[in-house]
Amino acid sequence: MMSNLKLAKAVADMGFYEFRRQLEYKCQLYGSKLIVVDRWFPSSKTCSRCGQVKPSLS
Repeated sequence: MMSNLKLAKAVADMGFYEFRRQLEYKCQLYGSKLIVVDRWFPSSKTCSRCGQVKPSLS
């Protein structure tokens, strides 16, 4: 996300709390589901289809 300069500037200007608040609002408005995870959640190692977590990432 921070490689996109316009998006990075917008996020840096308003802070992550406001960004998260806006995401929650938009998800509620459109009926989407927002999943908030902690910083150490293994999202890169988790299968998006079945949810299985790989022991290592090659």
